[in-house]
Amino acid sequence: MIEVEAARMKIQHVLAQQKKVEIVSISEAAGRVCAENIYAKVAVPHFPRAGMDGYAVVANEIKGACLEQPVCLKVIDAIFAGDSECNPIKIPNTAVRIMTGAPIPEPYDAVIKQEWTDYGETQVKIYREIKAGRNYGEIGEDVYFDQKIIQKHQLINSRAVGILAAQGIKEIKVLEPMRIGILATGSELISLDEPLSSGKIYDSNLYTLASFIQSSGSKIIFQEHCSDDIEAISKFICEKANDVDLLITTGGVSVGEKDYVPQVIQQIKGKSLFHFVNMKPGTPMMASLYQNVVLLNLSGNPFAAVVNLHLFYWSALAHFMQCPELNLEKREVQLTEDLKLSNIRRFIRAYEENGFVSLNSKLHYSSVFHNTLETNCLIDQPAKAELKKGDHVTVYYWKF
Repeated sequence: MIEVEAARMKIQHVLAQQKKVEIVSISEAAGRVCAENIYAKVAVPHFPRAGMDGYAVVANEIKGACLEQPVCLKVIDAIFAGDSECNPIKIPNTAVRIMTGAPIPEPYDAVIKQEWTDYGETQVKIYREIKAGRNYGEIGEDVYFDQKIIQKHQLINSRAVGILAAQGIKEIKVLEPMRIGILATGSELISLDEPLSSGKIYDSNLYTLASFIQSSGSKIIFQEHCSDDIEAISKFICEKANDVDLLITTGGVSVGEKDYVPQVIQQIKGKSLFHFVNMKPGTPMMASLYQNVVLLNLSGNPFAAVVNLHLFYWSALAHFMQCPELNLEKREVQLTEDLKLSNIRRFIRAYEENGFVSLNSKLHYSSVFHNTLETNCLIDQPAKAELKKGDHVTVYYWKF
């Protein structure tokens, strides 16, 4: 059996990286991967601005000011946020009433906050001294002109959108999303529109996997079901594979009489990258290559399918989009209970909080799925490792 990390590398070795780009408005850019370096067109701020409500002063002129001996200055103007930058004739020992965000005229070099004054309108008493530059936003204090503000292949988040908007940038180039197809195999599966009968189950995997993928920003091209039939599965893959960048199948990968996916890959002259991974659940997982399209062939059990997807899809997506931020978040945390030895590497549903991780349920069968709602991560338990309360373990967090 191949190790998880080695299996990921095999996938990345044959998975092409996205080169196609499109232009989107910044209102639609969150969650997309930037396709170019973006540089500041203007400094932020592009004028000296007040950091709070108060009075623009020359710091040297209020040295020694205190409650017992205030410095009295003549107020010669009032400037508000949105006013055009102005430069009143500077008269010694004067101040300008100013509001947060308003342009500070020369040669005033600090803003004394209004709570340290008597709020005077024509004359103001200053009760504290202040250093030059205090509450004074210099040009380019936030972003300087021509600064690289967004890196190529950076994941755009809400803060990045705000930074772009502050530049007056309305549109950016992003990589086109990964195109994904999902095929659930199994004669026992029925659609949500059909009545449930003995021996049949609703095809939940299609919806679970699709929701994970859509939340990642990828585009679902199709999500369909096929019965356990070699010819039908073969025909479907041959007809649909070239419509996507990654094709995901669930079910039919083990060694049962109707686990046909390995035979299908042989029949369509695909190449098996690996079959059977040193992990539980989802040990029988495969990955294949058909006409330069990667197929992730996942287990059909609900929890096993999600674990397979979680551990392999995100790394494949990060490689395809050339964006490491898309990879899984993992962390070292402390166990709150013992874990019995496992002969195979095991990924256990769990809940982490404040650096401590615990098992919220005693049901850990790959066919049991409902208790994943009570979890936020997977514990990575190495093979033949008997872990004790207080030990540190690696956890992989659910993305969504």
